[in-house]
Amino acid sequence: MRVLLVNSTGLADNGISTFIINNAKLLANKPDVKVAVLAPNKVDEGIKEKLTESNVQLFEIPDRNSHPVKYFNQMLRVLRHEKFDVVHVNGSSNIMSIELAAAFFAGVKIRAAHSHNTVTEHQRIHNLLRIPFNMFVNMKIACNEASGKWLFGNKPFTVIDNGIFLDDYRYNQINHDNIRKQLGVKSKDVLLGHVGYFNEQKNQAFLLDVLKDLPEKYKLVMIGAGHDFEEVKAKTKKLGLTHRVTFTGSVNNVPDYLSAIDIFVLPSRFEGQPFVVVEASANGLPIILSDKISRESDLTGKLEFVPLDPKAWGEAIQKTELPSRDSESDDNIKRLAAKGYDAVKNADDLYNLYVEKLRR
Repeated sequence: MRVLLVNSTGLADNGISTFIINNAKLLANKPDVKVAVLAPNKVDEGIKEKLTESNVQLFEIPDRNSHPVKYFNQMLRVLRHEKFDVVHVNGSSNIMSIELAAAFFAGVKIRAAHSHNTVTEHQRIHNLLRIPFNMFVNMKIACNEASGKWLFGNKPFTVIDNGIFLDDYRYNQINHDNIRKQLGVKSKDVLLGHVGYFNEQKNQAFLLDVLKDLPEKYKLVMIGAGHDFEEVKAKTKKLGLTHRVTFTGSVNNVPDYLSAIDIFVLPSRFEGQPFVVVEASANGLPIILSDKISRESDLTGKLEFVPLDPKAWGEAIQKTELPSRDSESDDNIKRLAAKGYDAVKNADDLYNLYVEKLRR
């Protein structure tokens, strides 16, 4: 079986990429599967190395947004040459029609669309492409019920959970101490932490409005990069918060930083089921997140959803009790595993889904 996993939004430091990389690695371990990944962007060398180490082929086809016709033609050439059995497109809207159409005209048997969100930033185009999307897709997958209903409506779909390698995210006291020392965070400080791509959806600037009214002991570390990165940094300087906020950029040791954080914060304007919430939960972190995020994200029964009002967030943060992280991490990992949020199980489910469809 030849499988192509596609990230329609770009293979980078984001949740969909985590899903693709994890599953590419696990599927490539199966003796009857050859896996490739296609990205509409220039991919970071660190990601390339991960894929190469896992025996996963990478195709880079740039300019999906600025040159969609050129992108379509390039993808069509790849699909006709490589003769995949499965093209699994990951995104959040009917704009995945571009990849699905290329797969259709290349004669690919399984053309899967995987919904990872509950809204799109391109609503008009999404609406226009509804008919071609439904013509070309023949396997419907979602990260949860909310994301599936958003994209597929009342049509049947399969939920594949956003599982992670749970033990990789277990709380580690040594990493806690080392990272806090690197960041200059004192034992009396309360370190708020955020991980995510810097854009309008993730809404990082909101955290600065929260932090400016909190006592000095509250510090903030923001992990990630993106096109709003410099804008958020500029706002930090304008508000006089540079001594309380650390920007790490993209890192390859997110679990280490999670262990150093005291409270995880995610003020997204919209989300389906964020990978980072599963990761932070496995690390035993208290989590405060926007009430715009799907309630299905509360896998442990411990998350706090707060309206996007800085005062309400400030109050929620100051009321948060810090747990014993070792025991909290252990408990959460058990809860996540029991609900199927384990990357190995999810890859097996995906493999069985492909096999069943190919046999028909």
